[in-house]
Formats: sequence, structure tokens, C-alpha cells
Amino acid sequence: MNPNLELIYRTLPSAAAEATTIPELGKVMSRQIMRLVPHDGYMLRGTDPLTGAACFLTKEYGYGADCYRELESEEIFGHDQHTVAGLSRSGRCVAVLECDAPDRRQHSIQHEKIMSVTGVGSEMRIALTLDGRAWGLLVLLRGRGGRPFTTTDSATAGRLSEPLAGALRQYVASRFLRPVRSAPDPGIVVIDSSDTIRAVTSTGREWIRRLVPDAVLSDEDEIFAHVWNIALTARQPGRRALSRIPGPDGWIVLQAQRFDDSSLADVAVTIQSASSDVLLPAAAVLYGITSREQTVIRRALDGLAAKQIARSLNISLHTVNDHLRAIYRKTGVNSREELISSLSQ
Repeated sequence: MNPNLELIYRTLPSAAAEATTIPELGKVMSRQIMRLVPHDGYMLRGTDPLTGAACFLTKEYGYGADCYRELESEEIFGHDQHTVAGLSRSGRCVAVLECDAPDRRQHSIQHEKIMSVTGVGSEMRIALTLDGRAWGLLVLLRGRGGRPFTTTDSATAGRLSEPLAGALRQYVASRFLRPVRSAPDPGIVVIDSSDTIRAVTSTGREWIRRLVPDAVLSDEDEIFAHVWNIALTARQPGRRALSRIPGPDGWIVLQAQRFDDSSLADVAVTIQSASSDVLLPAAAVLYGITSREQTVIRRALDGLAAKQIARSLNISLHTVNDHLRAIYRKTGVNSREELISSLSQ
């Protein structure tokens, strides 16, 4: 194995574990792979492992908010073949898109225009998948005039897909499933048919600042970039527009739905602290919590003692305690009280 590749396999998990914010995680991933796949900029997008909706975005020298929104629209409305799901289905985890290469075009003309106006000459997408589940997408960018990504770069990136996905999953799992404490009331953002912010509640702005605390507050497009994807998802039939987002002080949930009036394409995005009902399904993916263990947690959250849980589930007290011990071990809590306190708002 390439010594640099072996080094990344060995050091990436611990480096990712030390990241305290999503922007830090993006920087860690970029630095780790820079020695093998040099790049001028990157975009790291996380996805909700259950719904597939985007749940966070961080970048350095990536596309601006307007361009990113157009690319998101192409993906969600099926005009982009190099999505996380598409790459996974095809059996490939890496795709390279080039500007000024019409004879080898693997993307839309609109995408090529965006690359051209933003000075991007070559774009590499790495689907971050692990055990058949998508955790996100890492996009590496090289400027025009520089060396485009090669087939060797693609092969190297392909070998990094799983460790990068594992680092992302580890980062998310290290943020224990607890709601945001001292949270404001739910916030609302209304987006019209032209993807323009039509109305925002005061708590909506407060929640957005929690999502992007380091954003330049004068750049509204960058601030609200985190809600475009979920709003676009709500316009797609059969898609669940819900995304769980790990924050520094707890989990946030974004949900979007269209208004009942079919003549309107407006979408309302709700931002609020994630409830235990929203978080528990994610526990199965993050910590390997079984369906029976989830049921035990729900009974405990309802205030039932271990004996009452055993009677309600028609199992022995010994089995209930075994389930609780397994839950503590998987999630890293030390007691029933800590588990309930963590998941309760």
C-alpha cells in the first residue's frame, strides 16, 4: 500500500474525532488527502443517512451560494447523474467533471457554465458511503489552467471513500443524540417558487445563526444556503424533506412542506430542536441500536420502570436490563438517568 495512503487510514479517524465543528472536520479531511490528491478548494456536504437529504455544508474556495443552489436543483430534479445515490448505484464512488471538455462531457451544460464562471477547471466528486449507506459527498476542485484530475487521482480517491465516510460517521456519532438545550421556539423560513426567501420569523434567523455561527451575517445567500436543499426536496414527490443536523450543543431538525394550495409552489421550512422521536431512528444507524432497544428507550422516556417495561413488552426483567446495558455501551452513557436526560428536551 502507498505509505501516504496507509498513513491516512491510520490517522484520519483520530484526526476527525478531534474536530469540534463541521468546518473543522472539512479542514481535517482536506488536509489529510491533500498529500495524495492535491486540490485548490473543497466542499463537504453531509447527508441524513435515513432520508438522504442534505444536512450540512462546509467549504473552502467552493462554489458561491447562487451556483451551489443551481447545482442542488440539478441534482434534486434529476438532471445530475453524479449524485451520492447515483454514484453508489453505479458501483463507482468517484466521478471527475471537466470544464472545456465537450467531447468528454459527463455533466450538464449549465454545470459547465457554472464551472467556467467560477474559475473551476476540474471537479472530483467522492461519494462517502459505508456499508451501503450514504453519509455525504466530498467535492474537490482545481482551478482552470491547472492540471485536471487524472484517472490515477480517481483511483486513489476511490480507495479513500470508505475511510472518509467512516470519519464522517464517527464525527456525527460522537455528537450524542440530544436535543438542543435552552432552544428558542421553532423558526420558520418561507421560500417562494423562484427560491427566494419570502418571509423569516425572528426565531428562524436565530436558528440559522446556530446552523452557521461562523458565517458573514451580511451575506444572506450564504447564511440561508442550508435551507435550499430541504426546500427543493419538499417539491419532489415521494421524498421525505427532513434532515437531522448535529450541532455543537445538540441536534437540530429541518423539515419542509409545501402549502396546501396547489397553485402555490411556496415551501415552509421549520427549524427546531430535534425531539427524541426524530432522533431515535437515527440511533439505529449511528450506534447499531436495535428496534427492540429503541422500544425499551421509548418506554424509559415514558417514565416506565424496568419492571413495567418488562411487563409491557412481555419479556423478563433480566432481558430489559440486558437491553439497557447494551444501549449504555453503544451510546457511551453511564446510566438510565443520563440516557433519559440526554434525550429529553
